[in-house]
Amino acid sequence: NTRGHTQWFYFSIHNTRRNIPYKLNIINLVKGDSLYLDGMQPLVFSEKESAASGTGWLRSGESICYYQNNIKRRNGQYYYTATFTLRFEHNHDTAHVAYCYPYTYTDLQRYLKALEDDPQRRQRFRRRQLCQTLAGNSCDLLTITSFNGDPEALRGRRGVVLSARVHPGESNSSWMMKGCIDFLTGNSLDAKILRDNFVFKVVPMLNPDGVINGNYRCSLAGVDLNRVWNDPNKKIHPTIFHTKQMIKRLTEDRDTLLFCDMHGHSRKKNIFMYGCENKRARNVPLYDCEGYNGLVMQGRLQEKVFPRLLAENYPEAFCFQECNFKVQRSKENTARVVVWRECGLSNSFTLEASFAGPSEGAHEGAHFSIAHLEGMGRAFCEAVLDYCDPEQTKVAEIYHELETCFPVRDRSVGGTGILQGAPGFEFDTSLAAGPGRERGLFGAAAGAGGHGAG
Repeated sequence: NTRGHTQWFYFSIHNTRRNIPYKLNIINLVKGDSLYLDGMQPLVFSEKESAASGTGWLRSGESICYYQNNIKRRNGQYYYTATFTLRFEHNHDTAHVAYCYPYTYTDLQRYLKALEDDPQRRQRFRRRQLCQTLAGNSCDLLTITSFNGDPEALRGRRGVVLSARVHPGESNSSWMMKGCIDFLTGNSLDAKILRDNFVFKVVPMLNPDGVINGNYRCSLAGVDLNRVWNDPNKKIHPTIFHTKQMIKRLTEDRDTLLFCDMHGHSRKKNIFMYGCENKRARNVPLYDCEGYNGLVMQGRLQEKVFPRLLAENYPEAFCFQECNFKVQRSKENTARVVVWRECGLSNSFTLEASFAGPSEGAHEGAHFSIAHLEGMGRAFCEAVLDYCDPEQTKVAEIYHELETCFPVRDRSVGGTGILQGAPGFEFDTSLAAGPGRERGLFGAAAGAGGHGAG
């Protein structure tokens, strides 16, 4: 299990000496490239500094390098070494050193218990066990919505599915997920609007066993769980099997807007998305607040709108230029591709956060902090609100921009202008609701959708 995927670390150094250089060589890493070659530093947590001033995890290290060594692996390739030198501020201290900000299974359980103990937040979500893992640990499922509303309105709400931590070493994904959950269960008006109009299904940790046992990528069975979504085994891959079944039930019961699986990225900077390009997608009518058809969005651009909204909402971290919408053969069994193909969700994404930081903007050259990652979670929720705003002004502006950046090459199918009934395009009439037809706040026909939020 760990021989094939060794890239992260989390260890302690005891009885330190002040201002003495400690050179560390981690010699069994497997990836041929690393952000250590692009300025990334390891994280250090000093117990004495934390007790004295409340300081948490800090980036530290000098003389950092990453290179192939001469230790041969079983597959005939060679391991790589990450080398760096640390200096400590205190004598007789205990310092913890990590690849990324840790977020353990225990951290998650304590966090969810704190939400349940909060007299306000506990009214806004329900927690249940999705399934048990191979080791008998609980995989949690959260349902976040307004539970005190009209049952008919509840049935008409659209669905959103969020998941994270399928790869245990990508702990930054858990901090983005925490930002989402904090926002959605919070007191803000925007959060209430989202809860009143959506049912959020959240699986905050898809691979509890891997997290508990310190794996970087695999489950307890030695399987990369993000490569089995096409046909997950109920016994060997229980969290993926039950999550996929949950998503399928949700898409059958109600109109589902979006699926997003959160990850960390070890070789690229910024936060960005992978989506699924569909050149044959149906066109989508956009409506103003009166329900009139203002313009028609070409289906081929649909999957790019939400990521572009994220770039508008969180420019200090999210980079649209890094997003990729090609569906590679090697990724056909991943969550985003399987949900896109089998459930028909155009908005099926992988959200990737660099282990380092942004490559441009005000924070260029810096590292992402926990606050940045949680901020990404909040910005994600705000983008859902913008995406479904009845005014559609922001979406229309972004669509015009995308149309310029991604012009149609074959003008025989309608050219690159705004299309309103242009020949050669198929319209999704189930989305059409012009004057005289009642519409919900976020564009779904009133009363549409299936069963309750449970």
